[in-house]
Amino acid sequence: MQKIVFVLCEGPHDVAFLYRILKTIGFKNYTEKIKDFPPPINDFIVSSVKQIDINEMKLDDIRNRPIPSEAVFKDESLFLLYSVHGDSKKPVRKGIIEKISQWIPYDSDGISPLESINLSVLYFFDADQKGILRRLDEVKQELAEFGCPISPDYFRQNGSIHIINKITYGAYIFAKDDDKGKLEDILVPMMKADNQEIFDKATEYLQLKDDSRLKKLEIKKENGEITEVRTGDKMKFDLPKSEICVAGQLQNSGKSNVVIIKDCDYLNLEKIRNSRKCQEITEFFKKIL
Repeated sequence: MQKIVFVLCEGPHDVAFLYRILKTIGFKNYTEKIKDFPPPINDFIVSSVKQIDINEMKLDDIRNRPIPSEAVFKDESLFLLYSVHGDSKKPVRKGIIEKISQWIPYDSDGISPLESINLSVLYFFDADQKGILRRLDEVKQELAEFGCPISPDYFRQNGSIHIINKITYGAYIFAKDDDKGKLEDILVPMMKADNQEIFDKATEYLQLKDDSRLKKLEIKKENGEITEVRTGDKMKFDLPKSEICVAGQLQNSGKSNVVIIKDCDYLNLEKIRNSRKCQEITEFFKKIL
């Protein structure tokens, strides 16, 4: 492989969506065993797991181990898609960037195991209510914190690409046309197209939501008796995510939104090719190829 691209996403839904887009431009699943990944990527993935102190981890933490969720390739380009969440997982992104930076020699006499390989890191974040430019500023500030020399002119536009210390960095922010929003603001309208009745029924079903039942119901032993109690704050209810889940059960019974986004026909080749936002992302990827 001549190009290794680390794609850093906020969550697994982003990974599934980008995986689907990459498939439309000819990418295939990279199915090799980790030990057979190109060096030093193989050692990097293995060491990312080995460095974790399992004894100090909770069982829930194991699911969030810093390894790629998907690996896809096209020609001589290998894309590793990570779900590294938002600000709370900054140390994970820092660990990835600091490690791959060590592979790059900074002087003429430096020796690198990746002398002939181009490395890239792509950020994908939601704009939320902050807006695209503010989120791009946050990416810029984060890279500066990680020791990257950042010019004030970097990341002025969505889909910007810059070479910093021989590594290519890029950032794309999911947003609506008003520069705010999130992935689902792009994804759900695409899925609803030609499937409006199904999604209307899903939305109708979701009106049965009862706010009083949004707190977790915990069964526990207290004062020698087994009781049940609703605990903590209300769990967040996300209508677009719930619509995807309910409508998706017609095709992917019992599956998560990640599987639905990857496999359902609510999102197909024609829709992706006709979506302006998807084509923006496609062109962003092509800058790296």
